[in-house]
Amino acid sequence: MGDSTKSYLKPLQWGFFLLLIFLSSHSFGQTPPFQKGEELKYELVYNWGLIWAKAGAVTFTVNDTLVDNQKYYHFHSFGRSYDRWDWFYEVRSTYESWANLEMESQRFIRKGKEGSHFYDRVYDVKPSGIYATFKNEEGEVSYKSMPYSPEARDVITAVYYCRTLDFSSYSPNDSIPLTFFLDGSIYPSYVRFLGEEEWVHPRTGIVHRCWVFKPKLIEGTVFKSGENMTVYVTKDDQKIPVYIETDLVVGKAKVFLLE
Repeated sequence: MGDSTKSYLKPLQWGFFLLLIFLSSHSFGQTPPFQKGEELKYELVYNWGLIWAKAGAVTFTVNDTLVDNQKYYHFHSFGRSYDRWDWFYEVRSTYESWANLEMESQRFIRKGKEGSHFYDRVYDVKPSGIYATFKNEEGEVSYKSMPYSPEARDVITAVYYCRTLDFSSYSPNDSIPLTFFLDGSIYPSYVRFLGEEEWVHPRTGIVHRCWVFKPKLIEGTVFKSGENMTVYVTKDDQKIPVYIETDLVVGKAKVFLLE
């Protein structure tokens, strides 16, 4: 198969990132929009030309834990390709993050495999810096450090932090600054708020009133740089992401909440 054909399922390795809504600003009150035990499941559908394929699934769960007698959120996400695609491009990806009650990242773990690519990465966030440990498939370890910033969140914490925002305080076309860290680097970016819109789930027919926005994506092997992703979250106290669509370097992808 040629490289363009192999790109057909490569977005599976980015199934998580289609759900990672990178925002910063504001904080929540006494009751956050998510609670311990919450579980959300999504399906990734990939489009390339005339081909539409249900390619993989992602699950997000919320728990909490105590560290030095202080409560921390423990967020967990697992993404995988469907079995019928494993022969071509197998994906098994686990993301975990721990955040304090101010939704500041404390620890972030990314482990798994994507095709022939293996990764095992741990980030510890301290006042002196963000320290990353990378381990390859042979067990070789390398290290990297980044400057500390409380606004720099790991991508999983950013998903849940997004849900704490008061979208009613924004106006259409407002640009919201953001900072996140991933793969040993810190990225400044923004999210453009679009307003509210009704979205009908194509499988259930349920009508969702949603807040809608576009995160600015970082150019890479899968995503195009710019505002090429549109995110829909419910216009209620929970602000659950229900639908995401995005252009890719090759094809398009859609992500649906499984209800």
